[in-house]
Amino acid sequence: MASTRILLVALPRMLEEIVTHILRGERGIEIAGSTRKVDGLARKVARTRPDVVVLGSDDAPLAATLLEQCPRLKVLAVAEEGKDWWLYSLTAERIRLGALSSARLVRAVQRAVKPRPASAWWN
Repeated sequence: MASTRILLVALPRMLEEIVTHILRGERGIEIAGSTRKVDGLARKVARTRPDVVVLGSDDAPLAATLLEQCPRLKVLAVAEEGKDWWLYSLTAERIRLGALSSARLVRAVQRAVKPRPASAWWN
């Protein structure tokens, strides 16, 4: 089974360290890279080919742009330094994930890549 590739984008430094520590300890999850800036992010995504982007802000337009570029990508957006997380994907919903914890982060990454039936609008 292939690893789930994660790209960390514009996370506050301490939060990036926490997320990296949590995810590196999980089997089947690989940190594909990290970047502090969103400038040139589309090229970075194309180059690193992540399954999930963990974004350091709840930026719905940026998430939409990334999903248009890579429809199978999932975007986990963190707001308020870990107090709220949102999952963006090409479904008809945005999912509130709540406060950050080790277990929630791992479940969110696993949920992000779990195959789900296509939504009616996608067909």
